[in-house]
Amino acid sequence: MEVAFESLTQWLSQHQEWILIAIAAMAFLESLAVVGIVVPGVALLFAAGTAAGSAEVEVIWVLLAAFCGAVAGDGISFLLGYRYHEVIRRVPPFKSHPEWIEKGEVFFRKYGLMGIVIGRFVGPIRPVMPLVAGLMQMKPTSFLGVNMLSAIAWAPFYLMPGYLIGASLEAENALSGRHMGFLIGMIFSGWLLAQALWWCHDHIRQRRNKLQLALITGCSCLGLFIMVSQVMQLDQLVDLNHRFSLWALSLRHHWLDGFFIGLTELGYRNAMTLWGVLVTIAILAQRNVYGATLWVGTILLGQTLLFGLKDGFAWPRPALVAMPPESYAFPSGHTTMNLVFFGALAILCLPGVPGKRQKAILSGLCILVATVAASRLYLTVHWPTDILGGLLLGGMILATLYCIVLKRPFRTIRPLPVIVATLIAWGVSLALWVIPRFQALSDSYLPVSLI
Repeated sequence: MEVAFESLTQWLSQHQEWILIAIAAMAFLESLAVVGIVVPGVALLFAAGTAAGSAEVEVIWVLLAAFCGAVAGDGISFLLGYRYHEVIRRVPPFKSHPEWIEKGEVFFRKYGLMGIVIGRFVGPIRPVMPLVAGLMQMKPTSFLGVNMLSAIAWAPFYLMPGYLIGASLEAENALSGRHMGFLIGMIFSGWLLAQALWWCHDHIRQRRNKLQLALITGCSCLGLFIMVSQVMQLDQLVDLNHRFSLWALSLRHHWLDGFFIGLTELGYRNAMTLWGVLVTIAILAQRNVYGATLWVGTILLGQTLLFGLKDGFAWPRPALVAMPPESYAFPSGHTTMNLVFFGALAILCLPGVPGKRQKAILSGLCILVATVAASRLYLTVHWPTDILGGLLLGGMILATLYCIVLKRPFRTIRPLPVIVATLIAWGVSLALWVIPRFQALSDSYLPVSLI
């Protein structure tokens, strides 16, 4: 078996034009009902990921191919169960192995929608969960949203280990300890923020105490923001900012460039506007005008403060890449608005999620915010003080929102429509503003030393 996988890796390395097609096909088969039980999809995806990393295929295309294959495979499995739910149990192999469906049904009843997400990563039930969801007549629109959400996490989980190993096999592409330290620090900082927020949520129960904490947090963020805006002009801080940016420039790596450029482009105006509009529609569709007002008001407050503060401080960006953004640097707009978007969604939607899952979702959201902030440092379009200022400004805005909802509670917002709206916004943004312009975007972020 090992010889076969080595042969596959070698063949794909020699026929690089087939790598993305092979990844999509393997993800499709791995996710297809029954076939995923027989086909060693995990090992095949690892081999294909290794070949992609070795061949320097852009990581964004690798993940997109796996995402499309997984969504298609699970989608067909769901439709089979949904359409033929009356006869599916009587056909091979389910006739001779009824326990496959039974285990899936027990898992689905226990975890509901989250069972689709969790099921992707649980070996014994992974290939049958979409089929079981169809058998139990889950709404197709609900399944589509959860299917796409889980595929976003599934693609890097199964592809990136092989991709990283393939990239590291090439001496010139080897990942160093500095790269790993940067990535681990990025993830850990997001996780640590989530743990602090959850501890406060879990240990401070009375509404009055929560309100006091929110007021203290907002005032602290404001005070620290003012302090950072003043000390960042000191020669010592300017020198530290410059040294860090030069160090970040030394981290530039082929596949990291693709990942961080794709991610950071989702934080620009067109993509964020589309995201905000679709989420607003999703909330209004639930006839929750007050919730939509809170959402829109929070976004507008963030944008208004950003415009005024950026022009007021007029702090220049690092001049280390070919075409840095034209706006001023302090505070970081990407960091502020992504924290505001994800934070507002957490405040408005997490009450509609069962308690046991809230902490995991909060951790994921905080890690996403940390990753977006890290992308701005990695691409050297912001100083570290810009990122810190963006976090403090976003924290102040979210503290204000939290005070409002504590004083005047809102009707719970169902998270699934918001998730679907978010995924649609990201998908459309990638298709319209990132993928078609990816080469030009890559050139604009080239270090000036390479031009």
